[in-house]
Amino acid sequence: MKAGIVIPTLYHGDAVGNDAVGMAKRLRGRGIEVVFFNNGTPSPEPVTHVDRLPEVLTSPDDLLIYHHSIGFEPGVRAVEQTVCRRKAVKYHNVTPPEFFRDNWEVARGCEEGIAQVARLADTDAAIWTDSVYNGEHVRQFRPGRAFDELPPFHHADQLLAMEPDHRAVSGLDDWATTILCVGRVVSNKNLPLAVAAFAEYRRRFNRHARLVIAGDQPVPFHAVELRESIEAHDQAGYVFVTGKVSNEQLKGLYLVADVLLVTSRHEGFCVPLIEAMGLRVPVVAVPTAAVPYTGGDAARYADGNAAALAAEIDAVLTDEDERELQTLRGRERYDERFSTAAIERRFAGLVDGWLDG
Repeated sequence: MKAGIVIPTLYHGDAVGNDAVGMAKRLRGRGIEVVFFNNGTPSPEPVTHVDRLPEVLTSPDDLLIYHHSIGFEPGVRAVEQTVCRRKAVKYHNVTPPEFFRDNWEVARGCEEGIAQVARLADTDAAIWTDSVYNGEHVRQFRPGRAFDELPPFHHADQLLAMEPDHRAVSGLDDWATTILCVGRVVSNKNLPLAVAAFAEYRRRFNRHARLVIAGDQPVPFHAVELRESIEAHDQAGYVFVTGKVSNEQLKGLYLVADVLLVTSRHEGFCVPLIEAMGLRVPVVAVPTAAVPYTGGDAARYADGNAAALAAEIDAVLTDEDERELQTLRGRERYDERFSTAAIERRFAGLVDGWLDG
C-alpha cells in the first residue's frame, strides 16, 4: 500500500506544506510508503511530478490526499480519475482573487481554485477541512456535502518548546505595552486597519504603546501601503515592521507581547491564533472568515473598525481577571483541539475509518 500526497507547491514553513509534511510523517509511522506529487517546482522533500501519479498509485488499495488551496488542475484530475478507492481532499480554503488585484497571475489561480471546489465536491473523495468555515464554503457549491473538520498540522508545539531568541526583543521587554500582529504583509491581512486601531488605542487609552508587525513582505505594493498608513496616522517611531523572523525570534515576540491583534479580512484557519493560545497571549480579533471558528471563546472580538478594536484592546489589558480567564480558555482550547497530539488523534481516526472501510 502506498499513499500519494498531491500539493501544488511544497515549502517548509508554509502552512499548507506543514500540514502535508505532518500527514506524511504520521502515515510513514504506520508503515505506509508516502510519495509527494507536485508540478515539478523545487521542494525540500523528494517529489515526483504529478503526471507520473498513475504510474505510482496503481492499486485500488492505495491512498490519495490532495491539498487544495489554489487552482491546480492536475490535482483535481487526480482526484477525479485515480484508481484509488480511498481519496481525500484537504481543503485549506482559497483566498478570494480580489485580494490580489496587484498580481493577475495569483488572482487567476485563485479564481480557478474556487471554481474547482465544485468539481472536488462532486467526487466520491472524503472532504477534510481546516475549519468548519471551510466546510461551509464547500457547501455553498454543493449543499449538504459531508465534510470532516481536521485542523492542519503545524509547528506551534515546537514553538512552545524551543528557547526564544531574547536578543531579538531586548529593546521591547520594558514598561511599554506591546501589541503584536503576526503574518505576511499582504492584502487579506488588512494591516492598515491594525495601524488605525493602534493609533486609536494610543490616542484614547495609552500613549506608552508600540505595535510590532512580524512577517515577510512578499508584495512591494502592500509594504508601501503599510508604510503610508503608518505615516498617515502619525505613528512612525511607534510601529515596527520586522520582516521575516525565525521561529526563535517569533517566540521572543510572543513572550513580550501583551496582546495579539488579528485584523484579517480572510483566513481559512489562522495559525497565529493557536500560537497565541498555546503561549497564553490574549487575542483581539475581527470575527471574519475562519477566525471565530479557530479562536472560539479564547479571543475577544470587535467589528472591523479602529475604535471598536482599540476599546477591546484596552478592555483585555485593563481587566486582569478577564485576561486571566481568556488566556486559560485559550490554553485549554489549544490542548484539546489544536495541539499536535489532538490533531494526530483526529487524523488517525479518519485514516482508521478509511482502512476499516
